[in-house]
Amino acid sequence: MIPLLARQSIDRKVSDHISVIVGNYEYYYACGLLNRRLSLGLPSDIKPQELFEKMQDTLKDTPIEAPAGDGVTDEDYLKYLIRRYEPDEKYDDQMKELFTFNG
Repeated sequence: MIPLLARQSIDRKVSDHISVIVGNYEYYYACGLLNRRLSLGLPSDIKPQELFEKMQDTLKDTPIEAPAGDGVTDEDYLKYLIRRYEPDEKYDDQMKELFTFNG
């Protein structure tokens, strides 16, 4: 996987409020963004199932339906994308890199 593709994909989905997360690479990048924005303090080497559980707990008040209306922020849509995705068990160093990307 080319990390740039996952980053661009999520950045575009969030800014345009379209689509869904389609793989663990996108998921790790999206969760890393939210980790930094909300100062969650999650470790960069967190495995998929633990990350999923932490994100679901953090976003338990976020509806699973797509946010709509004029007041929807990019952060709202990012939370929605993360809330809907269920990662598989695949994990590699690129996911850690995407989680910690700060560009």
